[in-house]
Amino acid sequence: MSRFSRIKGPRPLYICAAAGASVATYRLLKPEPFNASLHPHDFAPYILVDKQCVSSTNAIFTLHDGFGVPEPNSIKEARRRGVWSVQTKQPQLQIARAYTPLPSKPDEADDEDGHSLRFLVRQETGGEMSTYLHRLPAGSTIELRGPTVEYELPQDVKEVIFLAGGTGIAPAMQVADALSRSPGSTMHLLWANRRREECEGGFGDETLPDLSGHQPSWWKGLLLGQSSNQALPVGTQKAGSKGLIVRELETLKERSQSGTGALNVQYYVDEERSFIRPGDVAKRLHTQPSERQGSRLILISGPDGFVQYWAGKKLWVEGREVQGPLGGVLAKMDLKNWHVVKL
Repeated sequence: MSRFSRIKGPRPLYICAAAGASVATYRLLKPEPFNASLHPHDFAPYILVDKQCVSSTNAIFTLHDGFGVPEPNSIKEARRRGVWSVQTKQPQLQIARAYTPLPSKPDEADDEDGHSLRFLVRQETGGEMSTYLHRLPAGSTIELRGPTVEYELPQDVKEVIFLAGGTGIAPAMQVADALSRSPGSTMHLLWANRRREECEGGFGDETLPDLSGHQPSWWKGLLLGQSSNQALPVGTQKAGSKGLIVRELETLKERSQSGTGALNVQYYVDEERSFIRPGDVAKRLHTQPSERQGSRLILISGPDGFVQYWAGKKLWVEGREVQGPLGGVLAKMDLKNWHVVKL
Protein backbone atom coordinates (compact mmCIF):
# COMPACT_ATOMS: atom_id res chain seq x y z
CA MET A 1 0.00 0.00 0.00
CA SER A 2 1.69 3.19 -1.16
CA ARG A 3 1.05 6.53 -2.80
CA PHE A 4 3.08 9.14 -4.61
CA SER A 5 2.90 12.85 -3.86
CA ARG A 6 4.82 15.85 -5.12
CA ILE A 7 6.73 17.62 -2.37
CA LYS A 8 5.83 21.27 -2.08
CA GLY A 9 8.04 24.15 -1.02
CA PRO A 10 11.54 25.34 -2.00
CA ARG A 11 13.93 22.75 -3.33
CA PRO A 12 16.63 22.19 -0.67
CA LEU A 13 20.30 21.64 -1.44
CA TYR A 14 21.60 18.08 -1.04
CA ILE A 15 25.22 16.96 -0.72
CA CYS A 16 26.43 13.37 -1.12
CA ALA A 17 28.33 12.39 2.01
CA ALA A 18 29.34 9.39 4.07
CA ALA A 19 26.81 8.09 6.58
CA GLY A 20 28.55 9.67 9.56
CA ALA A 21 28.57 13.15 8.03
CA SER A 22 25.35 13.08 6.04
CA VAL A 23 23.08 13.84 8.99
CA ALA A 24 25.18 16.83 10.00
CA THR A 25 25.17 18.10 6.42
CA TYR A 26 21.40 17.72 6.25
CA ARG A 27 20.98 19.66 9.47
CA LEU A 28 23.21 22.47 8.26
CA LEU A 29 21.59 22.91 4.88
CA LYS A 30 17.92 22.05 5.44
CA PRO A 31 15.79 25.14 6.12
CA GLU A 32 14.00 25.37 9.45
CA PRO A 33 12.01 23.78 10.95
CA PHE A 34 14.28 20.78 11.45
CA ASN A 35 13.28 17.59 13.23
CA ALA A 36 15.73 15.15 14.75
CA SER A 37 12.97 12.54 14.89
CA LEU A 38 10.05 11.42 12.77
CA HIS A 39 7.49 14.18 12.39
CA PRO A 40 4.11 14.24 10.58
CA HIS A 41 4.81 17.52 8.73
CA ASP A 42 8.56 17.73 8.11
CA PHE A 43 11.08 15.20 6.85
CA ALA A 44 13.70 13.78 9.20
CA PRO A 45 16.91 11.86 8.33
CA TYR A 46 17.14 8.12 8.82
CA ILE A 47 20.16 5.94 8.08
CA LEU A 48 19.88 2.80 5.95
CA VAL A 49 21.67 0.24 8.12
CA ASP A 50 20.63 -3.01 6.45
CA LYS A 51 19.04 -4.32 3.27
CA GLN A 52 17.97 -7.98 3.32
CA CYS A 53 17.03 -9.75 0.10
CA VAL A 54 13.61 -11.43 0.23
CA SER A 55 13.40 -12.36 -3.45
CA SER A 56 14.77 -11.26 -6.81
CA THR A 57 12.65 -8.12 -6.60
CA ASN A 58 11.87 -7.61 -2.89
CA ALA A 59 14.06 -6.50 0.00
CA ILE A 60 13.55 -5.47 3.62
CA PHE A 61 15.10 -2.07 4.36
CA THR A 62 16.04 -1.35 7.98
CA LEU A 63 16.44 2.33 8.88
CA HIS A 64 17.65 3.84 12.15
CA ASP A 65 16.92 7.35 13.34
CA GLY A 66 19.81 9.58 12.27
CA PHE A 67 20.29 11.01 15.75
CA GLY A 68 19.56 7.91 17.80
CA VAL A 69 16.64 9.51 19.61
CA PRO A 70 13.99 7.31 21.28
CA GLU A 71 10.99 6.23 19.26
CA PRO A 72 8.38 9.03 19.32
CA ASN A 73 5.02 8.46 20.98
CA SER A 74 3.32 8.96 17.61
CA ILE A 75 4.82 5.69 16.32
CA LYS A 76 4.06 3.80 19.53
CA GLU A 77 0.44 4.94 19.27
CA ALA A 78 0.22 4.10 15.56
CA ARG A 79 1.49 0.55 16.22
CA ARG A 80 -1.34 -0.01 18.68
CA ARG A 81 -4.10 1.44 16.50
CA GLY A 82 -3.87 -0.50 13.25
CA VAL A 83 -2.55 0.30 9.76
CA TRP A 84 -0.11 3.19 9.40
CA SER A 85 2.41 4.47 6.87
CA VAL A 86 5.45 6.71 6.52
CA GLN A 87 6.38 8.89 3.54
CA THR A 88 9.78 8.46 1.90
CA LYS A 89 11.35 11.26 -0.15
CA GLN A 90 13.07 10.95 -3.52
CA PRO A 91 15.17 14.15 -3.37
CA GLN A 92 16.20 14.41 -7.02
CA LEU A 93 12.60 14.32 -8.30
CA GLN A 94 11.08 15.94 -5.20
CA ILE A 95 8.41 13.27 -4.87
CA ALA A 96 7.34 11.23 -1.86
CA ARG A 97 5.76 7.80 -1.55
CA ALA A 98 4.02 6.22 1.42
CA TYR A 99 5.29 2.84 2.61
CA THR A 100 3.83 0.61 5.31
CA PRO A 101 6.41 -0.34 7.97
CA LEU A 102 6.71 -3.94 9.08
CA PRO A 103 6.15 -4.76 12.78
CA SER A 104 9.14 -4.66 15.11
CA LYS A 105 11.38 -7.71 15.10
CA PRO A 106 10.83 -10.07 18.04
CA ASP A 107 14.01 -8.95 19.82
CA GLU A 108 13.00 -5.29 19.44
CA ALA A 109 9.27 -5.54 20.20
CA ASP A 110 9.69 -4.45 23.81
CA ASP A 111 12.59 -2.04 23.28
CA GLU A 112 11.13 1.32 24.22
CA ASP A 113 14.36 3.18 23.40
CA GLY A 114 14.91 1.63 20.01
CA HIS A 115 13.98 3.70 16.97
CA SER A 116 14.22 1.69 13.77
CA LEU A 117 11.77 1.24 10.93
CA ARG A 118 11.61 -1.63 8.44
CA PHE A 119 10.00 -1.60 5.01
CA LEU A 120 9.29 -4.32 2.46
CA VAL A 121 10.06 -2.66 -0.89
CA ARG A 122 9.52 -4.23 -4.31
CA GLN A 123 11.64 -2.88 -7.14
CA GLU A 124 9.07 -2.10 -9.78
CA THR A 125 10.03 -1.90 -13.44
CA GLY A 126 10.19 1.82 -14.19
CA GLY A 127 9.35 2.68 -10.60
CA GLU A 128 11.10 5.96 -9.77
CA MET A 129 10.96 5.63 -5.98
CA SER A 130 11.63 1.90 -5.68
CA THR A 131 14.55 2.09 -8.15
CA TYR A 132 16.04 4.97 -6.17
CA LEU A 133 15.76 3.07 -2.87
CA HIS A 134 17.15 -0.22 -4.21
CA ARG A 135 20.22 1.55 -5.58
CA LEU A 136 21.15 3.12 -2.24
CA PRO A 137 24.08 1.54 -0.40
CA ALA A 138 24.17 0.90 3.34
CA GLY A 139 24.93 4.07 5.26
CA SER A 140 22.81 6.27 3.00
CA THR A 141 20.49 8.89 4.44
CA ILE A 142 16.79 8.50 3.64
CA GLU A 143 14.31 11.20 4.59
CA LEU A 144 11.04 10.15 6.22
CA ARG A 145 7.86 11.93 7.30
CA GLY A 146 4.94 10.61 9.34
CA PRO A 147 3.39 8.56 10.70
CA THR A 148 -0.05 8.60 9.09
CA VAL A 149 -2.72 6.25 10.44
CA GLU A 150 -4.43 4.81 7.33
CA TYR A 151 -7.00 2.71 9.18
CA GLU A 152 -7.78 2.42 12.87
CA LEU A 153 -9.00 -0.94 14.10
CA PRO A 154 -12.26 -0.81 16.11
CA GLN A 155 -11.69 -1.37 19.81
CA ASP A 156 -14.16 -4.27 19.80
CA VAL A 157 -12.65 -6.09 16.80
CA LYS A 158 -12.89 -9.84 17.26
CA GLU A 159 -12.38 -11.36 13.83
CA VAL A 160 -10.50 -10.31 10.69
CA ILE A 161 -10.23 -11.85 7.25
CA PHE A 162 -7.29 -10.24 5.48
CA LEU A 163 -6.77 -10.66 1.72
CA ALA A 164 -3.20 -9.64 0.89
CA GLY A 165 -1.60 -9.47 -2.53
CA GLY A 166 2.20 -9.29 -2.82
CA THR A 167 3.67 -6.52 -0.66
CA GLY A 168 0.17 -5.98 0.72
CA ILE A 169 1.44 -8.40 3.36
CA ALA A 170 3.00 -5.43 5.23
CA PRO A 171 -0.31 -3.91 6.45
CA ALA A 172 -1.56 -7.43 7.14
CA MET A 173 1.39 -7.97 9.46
CA GLN A 174 0.66 -4.66 11.18
CA VAL A 175 -2.90 -5.80 11.86
CA ALA A 176 -1.71 -9.19 13.09
CA ASP A 177 0.75 -7.47 15.42
CA ALA A 178 -1.95 -5.16 16.81
CA LEU A 179 -4.41 -8.05 17.29
CA SER A 180 -1.78 -10.08 19.16
CA ARG A 181 -2.45 -7.65 22.02
CA SER A 182 -6.23 -8.08 21.73
CA PRO A 183 -7.42 -11.06 23.83
CA GLY A 184 -9.77 -13.44 22.06
CA SER A 185 -9.31 -12.00 18.55
CA THR A 186 -8.89 -14.14 15.43
CA MET A 187 -7.28 -13.27 12.10
CA HIS A 188 -7.44 -15.32 8.90
CA LEU A 189 -4.67 -14.17 6.53
CA LEU A 190 -4.86 -15.23 2.87
CA TRP A 191 -1.67 -14.15 1.10
CA ALA A 192 -1.36 -14.34 -2.70
CA ASN A 193 1.94 -14.07 -4.60
CA ARG A 194 2.83 -14.56 -8.22
CA ARG A 195 6.04 -16.49 -7.47
CA ARG A 196 7.07 -18.95 -4.75
CA GLU A 197 10.28 -17.01 -4.03
CA GLU A 198 8.15 -14.29 -2.40
CA CYS A 199 6.94 -16.72 0.30
CA GLU A 200 9.55 -19.48 0.22
CA GLY A 201 8.73 -22.27 2.65
CA GLY A 202 5.26 -20.94 3.45
CA PHE A 203 2.59 -23.66 3.35
CA GLY A 204 -0.75 -23.49 5.16
CA ASP A 205 -2.59 -26.34 6.84
CA GLU A 206 -5.36 -26.49 4.26
CA THR A 207 -5.64 -27.81 0.72
CA LEU A 208 -4.47 -26.00 -2.38
CA PRO A 209 -6.14 -25.82 -5.81
CA ASP A 210 -5.56 -28.61 -8.31
CA LEU A 211 -3.74 -27.72 -11.53
CA SER A 212 -6.63 -29.15 -13.54
CA GLY A 213 -9.10 -26.65 -12.14
CA HIS A 214 -7.77 -23.70 -14.17
CA GLN A 215 -8.72 -21.23 -11.45
CA PRO A 216 -7.46 -17.83 -12.66
CA SER A 217 -5.33 -15.60 -10.50
CA TRP A 218 -6.75 -12.22 -9.47
CA TRP A 219 -5.03 -10.40 -12.33
CA LYS A 220 -6.21 -12.89 -14.95
CA GLY A 221 -9.59 -13.01 -13.23
CA LEU A 222 -10.15 -9.35 -14.05
CA LEU A 223 -10.61 -10.49 -17.63
CA LEU A 224 -11.48 -14.18 -17.39
CA GLY A 225 -13.72 -14.35 -14.34
CA GLN A 226 -14.06 -17.23 -11.86
CA SER A 227 -14.05 -20.96 -12.56
CA SER A 228 -14.39 -24.05 -10.43
CA ASN A 229 -11.44 -26.01 -9.11
CA GLN A 230 -10.60 -29.06 -7.06
CA ALA A 231 -8.10 -29.52 -4.26
CA LEU A 232 -4.62 -30.94 -4.03
CA PRO A 233 -3.19 -31.96 -0.63
CA VAL A 234 -0.58 -29.52 0.62
CA GLY A 235 1.72 -32.43 1.36
CA THR A 236 2.33 -32.87 -2.38
CA GLN A 237 4.01 -29.46 -2.49
CA LYS A 238 7.75 -29.26 -1.91
CA ALA A 239 8.71 -27.19 1.14
CA GLY A 240 12.20 -25.72 1.14
CA SER A 241 13.95 -23.26 3.40
CA LYS A 242 11.77 -20.55 4.88
CA GLY A 243 11.99 -16.98 3.62
CA LEU A 244 12.27 -13.90 5.81
CA ILE A 245 8.62 -12.90 5.64
CA VAL A 246 7.43 -16.46 6.24
CA ARG A 247 9.60 -16.71 9.35
CA GLU A 248 8.23 -13.42 10.65
CA LEU A 249 4.67 -14.57 10.02
CA GLU A 250 5.36 -17.68 12.06
CA THR A 251 6.69 -15.48 14.87
CA LEU A 252 3.49 -13.43 14.71
CA LYS A 253 1.49 -16.66 14.97
CA GLU A 254 3.39 -17.61 18.11
CA ARG A 255 2.94 -14.13 19.53
CA SER A 256 -0.81 -14.16 18.84
CA GLN A 257 -1.21 -17.51 20.58
CA SER A 258 0.65 -16.31 23.66
CA GLY A 259 -1.66 -13.27 23.70
CA THR A 260 -4.77 -15.51 23.72
CA GLY A 261 -5.51 -14.53 20.12
CA ALA A 262 -5.14 -16.60 16.96
CA LEU A 263 -3.52 -16.00 13.57
CA ASN A 264 -4.09 -18.42 10.71
CA VAL A 265 -2.08 -18.01 7.51
CA GLN A 266 -2.76 -19.54 4.10
CA TYR A 267 -0.36 -19.10 1.16
CA TYR A 268 -1.29 -18.95 -2.52
CA VAL A 269 1.16 -18.88 -5.45
CA ASP A 270 0.18 -18.15 -9.04
CA GLU A 271 3.04 -20.11 -10.61
CA GLU A 272 1.87 -23.17 -8.64
CA ARG A 273 -1.70 -22.60 -9.85
CA SER A 274 -3.01 -21.97 -6.34
CA PHE A 275 -5.27 -18.94 -6.01
CA ILE A 276 -7.57 -17.40 -3.43
CA ARG A 277 -11.13 -18.51 -4.23
CA PRO A 278 -14.46 -17.05 -3.10
CA GLY A 279 -15.02 -20.30 -1.23
CA ASP A 280 -11.86 -19.68 0.80
CA VAL A 281 -13.40 -16.45 2.03
CA ALA A 282 -16.95 -17.78 2.41
CA LYS A 283 -16.04 -20.59 4.79
CA ARG A 284 -14.34 -18.09 7.10
CA LEU A 285 -17.46 -15.91 7.27
CA HIS A 286 -19.46 -18.46 9.21
CA THR A 287 -18.73 -18.17 12.92
CA GLN A 288 -21.00 -18.50 15.91
CA PRO A 289 -22.17 -14.99 16.93
CA SER A 290 -22.76 -16.11 20.51
CA GLU A 291 -19.10 -17.05 20.79
CA ARG A 292 -17.56 -14.05 19.06
CA GLN A 293 -19.23 -10.77 19.90
CA GLY A 294 -17.61 -7.73 18.30
CA SER A 295 -16.63 -6.21 14.95
CA ARG A 296 -15.86 -8.47 11.99
CA LEU A 297 -13.70 -7.05 9.22
CA ILE A 298 -12.62 -8.07 5.74
CA LEU A 299 -9.48 -6.08 4.87
CA ILE A 300 -7.94 -6.05 1.38
CA SER A 301 -4.47 -4.74 0.54
CA GLY A 302 -2.23 -5.13 -2.48
CA PRO A 303 -1.88 -3.85 -6.05
CA ASP A 304 -4.78 -1.76 -7.34
CA GLY A 305 -5.94 -4.62 -9.57
CA PHE A 306 -6.01 -7.02 -6.63
CA VAL A 307 -8.11 -4.67 -4.50
CA GLN A 308 -10.41 -3.88 -7.44
CA TYR A 309 -10.90 -7.55 -8.26
CA TRP A 310 -12.05 -8.39 -4.74
CA ALA A 311 -13.83 -5.21 -3.60
CA GLY A 312 -14.06 -2.69 -6.43
CA LYS A 313 -12.24 0.57 -7.04
CA LYS A 314 -11.40 3.19 -4.48
CA LEU A 315 -12.37 6.72 -5.51
CA TRP A 316 -10.88 10.20 -5.31
CA VAL A 317 -13.22 12.84 -3.87
CA GLU A 318 -12.04 16.43 -3.33
CA GLY A 319 -8.41 15.38 -3.35
CA ARG A 320 -8.94 12.50 -0.90
CA GLU A 321 -9.01 8.78 -1.59
CA VAL A 322 -12.21 7.21 -0.28
CA GLN A 323 -13.56 3.66 -0.14
CA GLY A 324 -16.11 3.92 -2.93
CA PRO A 325 -18.96 1.42 -3.32
CA LEU A 326 -18.34 -2.26 -2.68
CA GLY A 327 -17.76 -4.13 -5.93
CA GLY A 328 -15.80 -7.07 -7.27
CA VAL A 329 -16.12 -10.61 -5.99
CA LEU A 330 -17.11 -9.64 -2.44
CA ALA A 331 -20.13 -7.67 -3.68
CA LYS A 332 -21.61 -10.93 -4.96
CA MET A 333 -21.22 -12.75 -1.63
CA ASP A 334 -23.46 -12.86 1.42
CA LEU A 335 -21.24 -11.01 3.87
CA LYS A 336 -23.85 -10.84 6.64
CA ASN A 337 -22.45 -8.57 9.38
CA TRP A 338 -18.90 -8.32 8.00
CA HIS A 339 -17.52 -4.87 7.10
CA VAL A 340 -15.17 -4.51 4.09
CA VAL A 341 -12.24 -2.07 4.09
CA LYS A 342 -9.99 -1.40 1.08
CA LEU A 343 -6.47 -0.44 2.14
